[in-house]
Amino acid sequence: MVMSFRVSDLQMLLGFVGRSKSGLKHELVTRALQLVQFDCSPEVFKKIKELYETRYAKKTSERGIGGELLVCFFSSSVPQSNEKLQESPCIFALTPRQVELIRNSKELQPGVKSVQVVLRICYTDTSSPQEDQYPPNIAVKVNHNYCSVPGYYPSNKPGVEPKRPCRPINLTHFMYLSAATNRITVTWGNYGKSYSVGLYLVRQMTSAELLQRLKTIGVKHPELCKALVKEKLRLDPDSEIATTGVRVSLICPLVKMRLSVPCRAETCAHLQCFDAVFYLQMNEKKPTWMCPVCDKPAPYDQLIIDGLLSKILTECEDADEIEFLVDGSWCPIRAEKERSCSPQCPILVLGSSDVNGLLPTPNGNNGENGKATADVVDLTLDSSSSEEEEEEDEEEDDDDEGPQPKRRCSYEKGLVSAC
Repeated sequence: MVMSFRVSDLQMLLGFVGRSKSGLKHELVTRALQLVQFDCSPEVFKKIKELYETRYAKKTSERGIGGELLVCFFSSSVPQSNEKLQESPCIFALTPRQVELIRNSKELQPGVKSVQVVLRICYTDTSSPQEDQYPPNIAVKVNHNYCSVPGYYPSNKPGVEPKRPCRPINLTHFMYLSAATNRITVTWGNYGKSYSVGLYLVRQMTSAELLQRLKTIGVKHPELCKALVKEKLRLDPDSEIATTGVRVSLICPLVKMRLSVPCRAETCAHLQCFDAVFYLQMNEKKPTWMCPVCDKPAPYDQLIIDGLLSKILTECEDADEIEFLVDGSWCPIRAEKERSCSPQCPILVLGSSDVNGLLPTPNGNNGENGKATADVVDLTLDSSSSEEEEEEDEEEDDDDEGPQPKRRCSYEKGLVSAC
């Protein structure tokens, strides 16, 4: 039971007996297992059982996890005949209450009820909860009708075999919604594996319902999230590299938009979040339940809403990225704005009139109305072009009888006076 606990369950158990609740998940698991082995009083065992039953009672929803078990039948790996294909039949009847629930349930889409009878198959292994797993060559017949089983997804990668999504199989539209008995037959290939088959009465929930439920019971307190940040940035004594900060984007990796409900799985090792709204909508259409950040399983029952990042999103509206520091604090990271360049380049004036009088130009000539003209240097020209123009001016001075006046710049607003 303890091995299947989440971090929050382990913290509640350790806090119940007065043990330290800080540390990474594997440290909490080790501490809890030591508690079970060396100090498991009746009170502690009762608490473990309570946490375990609470955890699996909450498992429900879109994947058909949990629900009301109608019937479970076992497919043995021992061949019942010499044939490779084996049959596992099952006969059962729905109760009046179950029939009423199905009939009165709302339709998710035309012809699809929200309360459903689903079939699930997994490996026979009681050591831990099992994921859905179809046996090879599976076929399912309900009341003389074959139902559709998800096929294989082709792989675009060379050398990778096609994958088959092993999801609960909806049998509702084949069932007799009456007191009549229903017959289900599962045909499967016997290749040395043992499988268990179960029928469940479940309620399928929409992404909006799942989001509301997550907001109600799945929000992680900001202080707990802050402690997680500090734990991740804590210096590892065996490491020679000290991490002073970690950057977290406020943009969802799924839709490249700003996060609205920052979410991640408790089993993920990263602080980066994705948007719960789009994640649930995506898995409503195509249930894969894989984290878009680390590409590891992120099922619904392991999702949490980061309370600290939710608070940061409301306080930091002008940045798309933040940095967490070693003390758990944070600071926004704003992109530097590109410097805009004026279309008119500044020009430096080496000589100009002062306040009380006029300064003569270097060549001794005055401008119009007795005003002195200025010797102008254009900063837009490079040094080589300036030298060439000076040489050309000297040649012209030698050829002409008198010196030529300097060319005045027409961009008067770009002139800078030099004292």
